[in-house]
Amino acid sequence: MENGAPDSNKTPLWKRLLPIVIGVGIMVFLFGWVLPQFIDYEAVFRAIGAISAFEWVLLIAVALVRIVPEGWVYMAAQPGLSLGQGIKLFLVSETLTNIPPGGLDMVARFQMSKSWGFATSEATSATIASWVFTTLGKLILPIAAVLFLAINRVQDDDLDLLAIIAFALVVVGGLVLYLVLRSPNLAGRVGDLLGRIVHRVSGIFRKEVHTDFRTLVLEFREQSSELLRKQTPVGTLAGVTARLASFAVLLMALRFVGIGSDQLHWTVAFGTYAVTMALTVIPIFNMPGIAEAILIATFNSAVGGGAADQVAAAVFVYRILTWLTPIPFGGLAFTRWRDQVRATGKTELLDAFDDSDAAPEGA
Repeated sequence: MENGAPDSNKTPLWKRLLPIVIGVGIMVFLFGWVLPQFIDYEAVFRAIGAISAFEWVLLIAVALVRIVPEGWVYMAAQPGLSLGQGIKLFLVSETLTNIPPGGLDMVARFQMSKSWGFATSEATSATIASWVFTTLGKLILPIAAVLFLAINRVQDDDLDLLAIIAFALVVVGGLVLYLVLRSPNLAGRVGDLLGRIVHRVSGIFRKEVHTDFRTLVLEFREQSSELLRKQTPVGTLAGVTARLASFAVLLMALRFVGIGSDQLHWTVAFGTYAVTMALTVIPIFNMPGIAEAILIATFNSAVGGGAADQVAAAVFVYRILTWLTPIPFGGLAFTRWRDQVRATGKTELLDAFDDSDAAPEGA
């Protein structure tokens, strides 16, 4: 594969399957043992079933529209990309991330960009920048939530601790990005510090990490500093917009299952969502089921503990629409792109997928 392209074939299949096995184990623990202590799944399904056909149409429509700002994120990360291409990258990335064995999303984005005429350096920088913009979009949400709560004079003590953690993430994340972009010397120091932290944590679990984080951060700066300086404002705005669109799906689901504004004010709902999204920047919180469990527990506490089944129903509907909806569209987009590449004879772009069954075969 060309220099700079992610190479999935060097990773044994069992290592790519291991995160899925761990994720499934966590989901079974959370949804099979923890949540049943608080919710009745039969009542949850009744609440979902009570959503009217018209309400389902609205939910699905908003879930589809919210894909558009996700495409904006990729447009900001890769100047010259069309909105349609940005949406395709998002859909394919979501599909290859969420279906077994996974791990090919970065490869697909890189190869798709190359097939559209972008240089290796541009495709590599875009992969980094899209992650940065999405992350910044998540980290800024708690700031907006605090403002909304203050303007509406709404106080929820249960959000305080989570808000403090999320705000700390905002400060740390922004500071790290600033230092990395400020100068190569500061970027090298950030890399050294990151390496020491990772090595200490890995030592606790008796795992050896051989990555040179100083070199990794310096390469990141060299490849992406100019792009990030120019595109961070618009990219972050796109990331925030994408998260707000997803929140709209969640809020509609809450209202449609019967959680009224008198039980859960929209600012409290947004605060909970914002803090949860910020926490998913930390890998452990981004594992399957954990964010959903946080949303259910916090929402249930906010409404007084008497509507746990309805809250769970709303969160399940939200996750189905925002997680499941992109997969068939992403499968179709990937298949059409692959067929177009074969038709043009540039089959070397498909080499990364030859030894894997992860690529979707269509919607």
